[in-house]
Amino acid sequence: MDTDYLTPMARDCIRLADDAVHTLSSELGAACSQYRSEDAYLQGILSDVKEIEEDPEDYLDWWNMIEEVDMEPFRQKIRVLRNHIEKTIKTPIAERGEPEFKL
Repeated sequence: MDTDYLTPMARDCIRLADDAVHTLSSELGAACSQYRSEDAYLQGILSDVKEIEEDPEDYLDWWNMIEEVDMEPFRQKIRVLRNHIEKTIKTPIAERGEPEFKL
C-alpha cells in the first residue's frame, strides 16, 4: 500500500509522528509499503509505537538523537500518537475520510 491511499485520519498518524521526531514519520511512511490494507498498516505501526513508548531512550539512542530531543515532550507526543492510532483503528474506515487516491 502507498501513503497516497491512506485516509486522512490514518495519514494524520504520520503527521503526529513528525511532531515527535522527523525520523519516526519517515519510518511510518516507509512502513506503509509493507502492508496490504490500511487496517493492517495501523496495527503494524501501533506495535512499533508501543515499543517506542516502552523505551523511548532506546529509540532515540538508536538514531543518535538522545542528546538532541527533550525526553518528556517526546514521551507526550508518542502517547498522543499511540492514542490517535488506537482511535483510528476503532473508527470504521468509511468514517476516516476519503483517501487522496482510491485503489
